[in-house]
This record gives sequence, structure tokens and C-alpha cells, in this order.
Amino acid sequence: MPSLTHPASDSLIFAVDTSSSQGSIALSRGPSLLATRMFGEAKSHSQLLLPTTADLFKETGVDISEVDIFAAVIGPGSFTGLRVSLACVRGLAGGRPCFGGVASDVAAWAARDRGADVLALTPLFHGEIFGGVYNAAGDLVTARASGLFEPVVASLKMHASAGPLLVGSATVPHRDELARVFPGSLFVDLPEGLAPHLAVLASARATETNTCRPGDLLPFYLRDPFTRGPSAAAAKPH
Repeated sequence: MPSLTHPASDSLIFAVDTSSSQGSIALSRGPSLLATRMFGEAKSHSQLLLPTTADLFKETGVDISEVDIFAAVIGPGSFTGLRVSLACVRGLAGGRPCFGGVASDVAAWAARDRGADVLALTPLFHGEIFGGVYNAAGDLVTARASGLFEPVVASLKMHASAGPLLVGSATVPHRDELARVFPGSLFVDLPEGLAPHLAVLASARATETNTCRPGDLLPFYLRDPFTRGPSAAAAKPH
């Protein structure tokens, strides 16, 4: 197991997200963001990720050899997109520690500390969604749920306090329905993408026990990438 060179709160962290149509990267020193970038649609992630990464490091004057922790959103998301970010991280990290974040966990972390429960939702294929309920500190307090929109939201609503914050890319196409189910709730938009929040999450949560070797950073699939049916062995999130 690779070891952290110093506490994650002081680590230089490079974070990547290509799980959805909008990609993002971020570089932080502990919780302090140094630079972030967003790029392209999903079909161009493989062409844009490495040039955008090179530009970010040039902008900050940081050499990639200085990075202590590499972080990636491991899913759920586009099969191709997840492969792009994980291949990038594995190639750049060498033997350094890697931290994986589930998309809804990262979105919930972005909405933390606002005095309310958080309902974080991520889109899946064929109109399905994935997510959970989190407390105001960004900690998951329910089992993760996936499936069709209405039953998933109904099951999670039972565990959320009145007026939860609503966050995650699945809240965008379902905004009207969610506003009816949770009247008066606030939507938290993340136009900057997930990577900046993943970097800050890693600075707070990464330890020697929940980081891994680059080759052990696995995608979190809910569907088999070949059959699109339920995955027999979804990777466990860190």
C-alpha cells in the first residue's frame, strides 16, 4: 500500500472527474484550491483531459511529480468516461496513493455545512438515478439507492428531514418533479464540476486505509459494461 508523505490536510492533491458529460480537474494544497479547469463533452474527454491537465500544471507552476494524492470520481457514470479518468490517474500516479470518490458522495460534500440534510442524486442509464441521503456534514446516512426516479426518491424521502438540500447532476433534468416532492427545498448547482469538491473531500478524508495503489483504483459500476445488466461485483467505494 502506498503511504501518504504527510497528512492529507497538507497534501498536494490532483483530482479528476470524467464521469459525466462535463469533465473537470482540480489541484489543491489540502483544502485550498490552487486551480480548476472544466472541459468538453463526454465524447471528447479522451482528447481533452491530458492537454487540459498539462495547462493546469503549467498555470500553477507545479510539477506533477510534486503531487501527493491523485483522486478520481469512480462512478457511477459513463463507462467510457470512467475509463478515461482512471487510466489518466493510473498513468500519472506511478506508485503514489490514489483516492476514489463516488459521484453522489462528492456532490453531497459540496453541499455540506449548510444546516440541512442533503439529497444527492446522480443519473444512470435509461432514466434511472442513483443516490442517498447525507447529513449536514456530508456523511451518508442511508443505504445507497438506484433505480427508476419515482421509487428511488420516495424511498430516500422517508430518511430525509424536511427541506433537504438537493444536489447532483440528476437534479437538473428532474428539477420540477423534485420541487413538487420537496417543496421549498433549495437546489445546489455545481457549475464548476465535481473535481474541485473531490480534491477538498480527499484532503479531509484520505488516509492510509482508504487510499490505494493506482492499479487498485476501480470503477464503481452498477451495470455490467458489456450487457448493461446489473453488475455482479460492483467495486466498493473508498
